[in-house]
Amino acid sequence: MTNKSTDKNSIKILYELIKKYSNKDEIIEKYNIKSGAFFKHLTEIKHANFEIIKDGPYYKIKAFSNNFNLTSLDTSLIAHLITLSYFSSSKKRTKNLTTALKKILLFSSKEKYDETLNKIELFKKTKNYMDYSNKISAFEEFINKNKITKIMTLSEKTYILKPIKIKRNESNIYFHFYDEIKNENKTIPIEDIVKIIPIDESKDNIEYKKEIIFELYGRLAKSYVLKEDERLIEKQANKIVVANSSSDKNILFKRLLRYDILCRILFPKDVTKEFQNLINDSLQKLKSGF
Repeated sequence: MTNKSTDKNSIKILYELIKKYSNKDEIIEKYNIKSGAFFKHLTEIKHANFEIIKDGPYYKIKAFSNNFNLTSLDTSLIAHLITLSYFSSSKKRTKNLTTALKKILLFSSKEKYDETLNKIELFKKTKNYMDYSNKISAFEEFINKNKITKIMTLSEKTYILKPIKIKRNESNIYFHFYDEIKNENKTIPIEDIVKIIPIDESKDNIEYKKEIIFELYGRLAKSYVLKEDERLIEKQANKIVVANSSSDKNILFKRLLRYDILCRILFPKDVTKEFQNLINDSLQKLKSGF
């Protein structure tokens, strides 16, 4: 399926064929498409692993081929569509959409069918679902495209993280991320997230690529004053994480070396290794008496 209008008409025709035997001329008239376009859409539907039965001018979906499998992302998207339809002012439209999507699910496996129904029930119970749906859709897209994202939270913290998966329970939805800087996983409740955007579409992309991220511990963390080319990423009781965008790495190294074991470079990894080698060289010189 090549573009949005083509996708839309193909889905409309697919819906008609799932419901019942449908007359070609009635579909052409109903959706205002040409005969040639109708057959083009049929071809696209077949390419999506649907088997179409033809009886004179009538067409119907028979079944999926056995190798068709829905992913968790697919079931989430279908669950979102069905859940959003419950907020529609048209009860008939809700019923039609729900019926069609559930029939599509039945062509897959019972496991995926039950998985989707469970997600629908959870989404319907989720507080502020309409506000959350855009965040969920964006998050799933970033997972699918393997994007690094910038996260802004209610506590006014900013993180650069890689989306991994969504976890749900009866009361809330949680986004799970991987922090490449700290080499650890991080979980944030959806209600705490104000904004989530891919950094390659934000003005921070260039800065992120050239920044050096380091940690400071203990008393130094409490008393440290940010330099002009630095910003605070994270603050805890006995630790802070700082991003330095200085163009002179050697000057930064000389300053950080004075902090000894109270300092550690986290990112980029090649700079971390370079700094560690510098420390090791300094220790060797001390041991050998220069």
